[in-house]
Amino acid sequence: MQDLTQSVDNVYQKSKVFRFYLHLKTQPEADKELNKYSKLLIEENAIQFELQCEIFEKMEVKEPRKRSLYFSSSLQGTILMISTYPQQSPIDEIKKQILTEFCNPFTV
Repeated sequence: MQDLTQSVDNVYQKSKVFRFYLHLKTQPEADKELNKYSKLLIEENAIQFELQCEIFEKMEVKEPRKRSLYFSSSLQGTILMISTYPQQSPIDEIKKQILTEFCNPFTV
């Protein structure tokens, strides 16, 4: 859980880096040189998604693949909002919500 909250803090502290990261993921064809790195990011994200599915399976949540998709979507949205609007993002509340929503198997 601490890694998750540290990740949110990291996005907040390095918002420009994460805006670039999102650009690589969402517009891989925008730059031919960066395209190869974008493909690597997409491949790594696919691996991470499968690991998340396994984690949700171990947590015995209902429909772990859907839960993993929801989790990934929530994190990507959080990264987008924090990196775009860092000063308007209530970081502590966001971290609490993510932990409550996804790290407590009884909330599913």
